[in-house]
Amino acid sequence: MILELVTFRIRPGVSEEQFAEAVRSVDGFLTEQPGFLSRQVLTVEGDRSHVDLVWWEDLAAAQAAAESIRKDPRAASFMSCLDPTSVHLSHARLTHSRPEKP
Repeated sequence: MILELVTFRIRPGVSEEQFAEAVRSVDGFLTEQPGFLSRQVLTVEGDRSHVDLVWWEDLAAAQAAAESIRKDPRAASFMSCLDPTSVHLSHARLTHSRPEKP
């Protein structure tokens, strides 16, 4: 499994409500992508930073989706919310996992 980790700030003037709606607009695109497993978006306490965590079956699936999302109209509102100077994307391979407590 591959974790796609994206950190970013939202642009000045974009409300948290607008951003939340834009986040949801990408979900349909993601669920249609081969190899997509799950997504969580986190808000960093105290500032306008966010972390977007997307789990993929493999790196090829993550890279293919990253290429496709640029062309998909459902992602336009999400992309327009991001401060492009703040975006950092990386991929990590799962090497250990401990299940949640029962």
